[in-house]
Amino acid sequence: MNFTSSTDADMEIFLSVVGTHLGKIGADTVLDLYVDEAITDPEPKRAFEEMIEEARSAQGPTSGRRGDPLMAVPLDLLSERDLERFSLLAHRTIGCEASLGAELVFSTVENERIVCLDLPQGDVEALEAEARLAGAKSLSRVA
Repeated sequence: MNFTSSTDADMEIFLSVVGTHLGKIGADTVLDLYVDEAITDPEPKRAFEEMIEEARSAQGPTSGRRGDPLMAVPLDLLSERDLERFSLLAHRTIGCEASLGAELVFSTVENERIVCLDLPQGDVEALEAEARLAGAKSLSRVA
């Protein structure tokens, strides 16, 4: 099931609800720290810049990380800090994904404000209802 919204604020509400659920079910979540359009909103910009700095620092010569330190940066959605980052950035970067084992259960569409969920229908409906109650007025399903 795919969702979109007409505002970033509504998408952030939805992502906060979804992120909380993903954390509870133990989904492994990663975020790519690249954007096609500059992030100008102050809070998301701050979170993005902090994550980039942390990812680059963690890559130091003894970290053992290989490849691009800004790709597939892990998020712990049980952490309030990472949950906030998820809600502010998942729809603004080139990619964010969450999986349970080998199954992809969440992803974003690059360059668009679209979230893809592959969760049980009842869970999706509950998450949508919770986001609406929290104020996500422009949230809508995409065919």
